[in-house]
Amino acid sequence: MPTTLNSRHVAVIGAGAAGLAAARELRQEGHNIVVFERNVQIGGTWVYDPQVESDPLGLDPSRTIIHPSLYSSLRINLPKEAMGFRVYPFIPKNDETRDSRRYPGHREAMLYLQNFAREFGIEEMVKLSLRWLMLH
Repeated sequence: MPTTLNSRHVAVIGAGAAGLAAARELRQEGHNIVVFERNVQIGGTWVYDPQVESDPLGLDPSRTIIHPSLYSSLRINLPKEAMGFRVYPFIPKNDETRDSRRYPGHREAMLYLQNFAREFGIEEMVKLSLRWLMLH
């Protein structure tokens, strides 16, 4: 006998690929979702930050810790056809500023995730670091 799902308030940690997909699926199941992202924009590990640690060996305990996830020339390592979500294929936008290669750069992966969030109304559920830190 099927059970009735009770709507829950659910926090999703991270607005990268997994967090955005989880938020979409959970909302489709009727839950109220908030996605907490420590970065200032949607995209998870695909958000490029050129900053590097001043003390890469971690000897100075008072250093500012920076968590770089990628380098400036990084491209995705699998074809974009395999990287996209089934409900939202990774198809390049018809725009000359976008990277239409089969293995595009990190910026295109970030833009894909941001477009996915916008398309499925997830964007308004995301609390970016600046927004939710200022509220608390």
